[in-house]
Amino acid sequence: MNSKWQTILLAILAAGLTACSEQTSPEKAITEEEYFLTEKLETIKKAETVEKMIQDAATQQRRNIKEQGG
Repeated sequence: MNSKWQTILLAILAAGLTACSEQTSPEKAITEEEYFLTEKLETIKKAETVEKMIQDAATQQRRNIKEQGG
């Protein structure tokens, strides 16, 4: 009877360890997905900064043309 309880306890322990290791994989995948999204968001922010610079330059150019009587 003691051997049966040891077998059952060992099976429960093995199932618990297996369940913990499976949870690690999705968390790692989420981390990779977050990294991918973070990288893309940084690229978008850089593009928005460049777009703002271009718009500011165009606005300044229109002002200069207008000041020169054009």
